[in-house]
Amino acid sequence: MKTLLVLAVLVAVASGLAIPENRSALSCQMCELVVKKYEGSADKDANVIKKDFDAECKKLFHTIPFGTRECDHYVNSKVDPIIHELEGGTAPKDVCTKLNECP
Repeated sequence: MKTLLVLAVLVAVASGLAIPENRSALSCQMCELVVKKYEGSADKDANVIKKDFDAECKKLFHTIPFGTRECDHYVNSKVDPIIHELEGGTAPKDVCTKLNECP
């Protein structure tokens, strides 16, 4: 029983360490990359933007521990709100700050 408790604590601590401490900097860079992909997209199709972002994100952040996993998480949870803000008329330079992805 003690072993199970210790193992649970270790897993909890390890999962907290899995994401870099500068996650806000990483999230900011990812947000800015989504904005860049949106601005560079001719048709503004969300699925195309997600696919382009995912490929570029994994290319840029594959050396960071769990970087590709963070890219997947970002595609699944953050890209749609960013696109929604851009489609709603929020200036590209303001989107990431408004969504608390950048300082």
